[in-house]
Order: sequence, then structure tokens, then C-alpha cells
Amino acid sequence: MMNLIASASAVALILGAPLTVGLKQVQPKPAIAAPADAAAPLTAAERSKLLKEASKALATVKTARGKFEQYSPDGTLSTGQFAMSRPGKVRFDYDDPTPLLLVSDGTTVALQDSELETTDRVPLAQTPLSLLLSDKLDFEKQAEVIDVRRTGDRTNITVRDKSGEMDGTLTVILAGADNTLSGWRTVDASGGRTSVLLSGVETGAKLNPRLFILRDFDNR
Repeated sequence: MMNLIASASAVALILGAPLTVGLKQVQPKPAIAAPADAAAPLTAAERSKLLKEASKALATVKTARGKFEQYSPDGTLSTGQFAMSRPGKVRFDYDDPTPLLLVSDGTTVALQDSELETTDRVPLAQTPLSLLLSDKLDFEKQAEVIDVRRTGDRTNITVRDKSGEMDGTLTVILAGADNTLSGWRTVDASGGRTSVLLSGVETGAKLNPRLFILRDFDNR
């Protein structure tokens, strides 16, 4: 379901392999840091209730758009705009000078580099995005849940590949009583962390379907 470690460059970008083009060297913001260990442990009933509420809240959002910040394992920062249409479709349009565009059309995730004029593709099902973009998202059924924490108004749900074939984890970060998706964090097999922070999110927006179509350079 979720191939959290893969060599294809599109997946590497999603998982936070360091980008080397047009990035700023910064330290990740504490807004998406790991929650404090002092958070009270959840009972089994509380954990199950929270997972169901979070799954329902995320699945209810059919479209969204806004801005994102991505922090790679080496601390570099890239920014841009995103658009999402459930199920399976998303677009990450990176700001200059990063010449990258990432698009999922519901089946395939494509990463395009406008400087190199290359487009790399990988099945959506082999990326963490397959869970986040699922039409009937259910954390307990679709992934192995390894940690659930509630700290203040923030909920962190950490999952990994249910098949156990791949290393790595995905932490989904939700904010507020309505469990709004505020970002996520991935940890690869070597311990490298990548964080994505969303801001200015507008839900329920009418999006042009063409946003989620990405053609190869030689097919334009």
C-alpha cells in the first residue's frame, strides 16, 4: 500500500530525499516537530475513537488548495502551492528557483524538472500519498498504526507500510478539534526526516481538472 522507501526520483521527493536545486538552508520549524513526551497516553478506546474521527475528517475534504513548505533531512527549505482533489489527485507546484512540479493524476505520481526537461513517474500506490489521498481513508485498515498522540490541539498519527516489506514511517499531523490536516513528516530507513507544513488552506474549492494532468516534454 505505501512504499515508503523507493529509488524513483518522484517518490524520493515525496519522502524528502534532499533536493539540490534552488533551496534555502534553514532549520525546520517547531510547528511540525515531534510532540512532547509529556502528552498523556491514550486508552485503547480513546485511540480508536481518535483514529476514526481523524479518518472521517480527512476523507470528508474532497478538494483543497493552499501553500506548503518542505523541509528536507539536511534542513533545506522549498516552498510552493498545492491543490488536492480526492481521490488520488494532487499537485505541488514549487516556487522559483526550484524547477520542480509534482502531480498525481489518481494513478501515477509524476515529477517534472523544467531545467532538465525530464519527467519521472511512479505508481501512486507506492507512495505515502496513496493513504492521504484515499477516498475512504481509514488509518486502522489501510496502514499499521504505530503511534497516536494528542498534545494540546494537535494530533500526530504515525503509520508504516502494513505489509512490512518496506522501512520508514509517515506521521500525519492534524490540528484543532476538527482535525484539519496541517502537514506530515516522513522518516526514511536511514533516519532522515522530511517535514511538509501546509498553510492558507482553502477546502471545498472548485479546481480545474487540468491541474492534475502532466504531460512529458516531448508530448506537449
